[in-house]
Amino acid sequence: MSGRFGSYRTSYGTSYRRRGRGRGGLTGNQLKTLGGLFLLLDHIGAVVIQGGILHGRDREAFLAAAATDLGQRLLTLSQILRYCGRLAFPIFAFLLTEGFIHTSDRVRYCIRLGVLAFISEPLFDMAVYGTFFYPDYQNTIFTLWLGLLVLTALEYLSHPALQFLALLAGCALSWILKTDYNVLGILLIGALYWFRYNDTARLVWGMILSALESLSCFCISALAYAPIVLYNGRRGAREWKYVYYAFYPVHLVLLYVIAGWAAQKAGI
Repeated sequence: MSGRFGSYRTSYGTSYRRRGRGRGGLTGNQLKTLGGLFLLLDHIGAVVIQGGILHGRDREAFLAAAATDLGQRLLTLSQILRYCGRLAFPIFAFLLTEGFIHTSDRVRYCIRLGVLAFISEPLFDMAVYGTFFYPDYQNTIFTLWLGLLVLTALEYLSHPALQFLALLAGCALSWILKTDYNVLGILLIGALYWFRYNDTARLVWGMILSALESLSCFCISALAYAPIVLYNGRRGAREWKYVYYAFYPVHLVLLYVIAGWAAQKAGI
């Protein structure tokens, strides 16, 4: 790659390598693991507790279960888990921009993430909504994939007006497709990339957009930047890329099975 983006990639990588020479901080793999944990907690709350134990797909059964003392306690627990889950997306959005900046093959990166989004969608629909096709809501990987396409456009379109239109197009697609985190998710990815030259602006805009996205959850997503600021610029000692790719669809299948078993065993 030539021009300003190619030279920037070199200086950016060098800067982060210097910051990451010590043993402190979190590697990219550790951040991914933390984000995956938050995501798992969120889906345990949504799929296993709300959808399984509390029979969330049947409104009458859910209201009856939630009316009991145990049901209320479980509902509170599921809400806490879901609040924890709001910290996952900012971490993944940040790592997406880092991966985009440093990857040696952006075409393959886009293809891998797109394939993962499409493979995961029926599994996500089944786990959350009890059907293999639910067009009114798309999984988080779709949002990350659209964000990755927007980043590609931002880098290869030199005129600011065209870059702005590309960002608007990504926001429009996220709204039309009804992806998780929707327009604010795309704006967050765009901001984390746009302000890559300035760590302070990147942090401030990241926290603002994350807080706006989680207004109904007391702006808790902004707390995701506590581990993000500890990122030391290193990927990690081992290559776990395909393990992380497999985690999303596999955990959905496992939670769906557990939720079905829990629904049968639930006595509320």
